[in-house]
Amino acid sequence: LSACSSDLPSRSQLADARILAVIAEPLEIAPGESVSLRPVTWTPPGDAVAAHEWRFCPFTLGAASGYACALPACEVALVPAADGAVTADPLALAQQCLATAAAAGGTAPEGIPSEIPDRVELAFRYRVTTTAGTVRDAVALVPFYARGVPVPRNLSPVIERVEIGGIALAPGGEGPPLRAGAELELRVVLDPASAQPYTDLLGAPAVEALVVSFFATAGKLDGDRADGPDARQILKGEDLGADAAAEVWVVARDLRGGQAVSGPYRVPIAR
Repeated sequence: LSACSSDLPSRSQLADARILAVIAEPLEIAPGESVSLRPVTWTPPGDAVAAHEWRFCPFTLGAASGYACALPACEVALVPAADGAVTADPLALAQQCLATAAAAGGTAPEGIPSEIPDRVELAFRYRVTTTAGTVRDAVALVPFYARGVPVPRNLSPVIERVEIGGIALAPGGEGPPLRAGAELELRVVLDPASAQPYTDLLGAPAVEALVVSFFATAGKLDGDRADGPDARQILKGEDLGADAAAEVWVVARDLRGGQAVSGPYRVPIAR
């Protein structure tokens, strides 16, 4: 029974380096379009990002394989900017992959289609290494539509307001103090229009489900996420540590690849 006890930190607790989100623009692409991806990474005091790495593969073996590239020769390294952002033309890279496969023997290997499908999820692999030697990985999936992106086009959620303890704050702002044993409500208000209608993979009409993930460096959150467009969580005055303030971040998602990040917000700790 002791093996079943939960001593692992909560997903909402920021303690070591974390990739909070990878923001894609646009979220879906058609022939002739490039995509830009920007990582949002958090590191604790005394640590910092040392290196960003990106790799791209147009055809993977799927989620069960961790999106391993179906043909290693098709995987290419992408050169990021200083902030870790990267831009690529996936169609050109996919066509290059197909040409490589054809030159290798005329018949595409298993996992490599003979031509680009009408819809395919393109996998971008991101790795960040910090000065403390911590390594974190993320996979960003970008849908490619050979016949054009469906209308309406998917857009990221829009964060309209963040409140801490009933006070609306701008990123970088300071909320009311958190006292031991007390509580503060964290509230994130999203634009209701961010929940877009779309047609699912079975052809049925659907509406996006908006969720918000909450993160804090100190205090204890009731949960790591809440449903939008009016998402709320409680930050409790527990596990306060020795820091003078807690740092709070929020990430809104539409569960179709759209993400929006806001933070940090400072919450002084009253002792």
